[in-house]
Amino acid sequence: GKGGEFFSLALGQGLLTMITFGIYGPWAFVKIRKYLLSKLTLDGKSFEFNAEGGKLISLLLGQGLLTLITLYIYAPWAIAKIRAYFAASTVYDGKPFEFSGKGGELFSLFLGQGLLTMITFGIYGAWAYVKIQRYFAEKTSWGGSAFGFTAAGGKVFSLWLGQGPLTMIPFGIYAPWALVKITTYVYSQTTYGSAHVFSFEASGGKLFSLYLKGALLSAITLGIYAARFQMELNAFMAEATGIGPKAA
Repeated sequence: GKGGEFFSLALGQGLLTMITFGIYGPWAFVKIRKYLLSKLTLDGKSFEFNAEGGKLISLLLGQGLLTLITLYIYAPWAIAKIRAYFAASTVYDGKPFEFSGKGGELFSLFLGQGLLTMITFGIYGAWAYVKIQRYFAEKTSWGGSAFGFTAAGGKVFSLWLGQGPLTMIPFGIYAPWALVKITTYVYSQTTYGSAHVFSFEASGGKLFSLYLKGALLSAITLGIYAARFQMELNAFMAEATGIGPKAA
């Protein structure tokens, strides 16, 4: 995508959302996501987003009200329905994605993993993250094949423990390197079908330069450059992401 196009789109949709006191938000979200996905390609084929603002606002309002009325007990069922709608609205090569997760399953998963994380004072969080990510991946499919997530909780814990302090010590300067290391591992453990695995190959230094440039120019231009920065960041992440056959 191009920064000028995205700036005009974001500005227009943002203004419409503000003057309607947020009511237009779902339509704005759909238009922006539709634009972003239309600029994303894989093997020369682009993605599509076919959601409708009217359906999205009805879904969000209905699920949001049920969640509030039940004091958030219904939240897992709301998440499952919203995720299923987003998956079905996302199309690649003429085929929509699918999400088959169930609210009851999510409720049990969130409850169990949340309790274990709390009673271990957060230490179990890495293992909880892996189990939840694995569930969402395995319940998501495209073209008849499901995704997978084979990460190990111990490895994630080690990454978080090692990269977290390094990011905090130099006032966040190390964050791009930490992000690259964590993303590289997470992608390497994300699979599609039985024969394909994702990859992420990027440089922390290049990401740092991109963030620094974006922050400085956005500040100098009073935010006008932010749209172009977002496009550059999207391009960086997309170019670093790949999918190929699993190693023998």
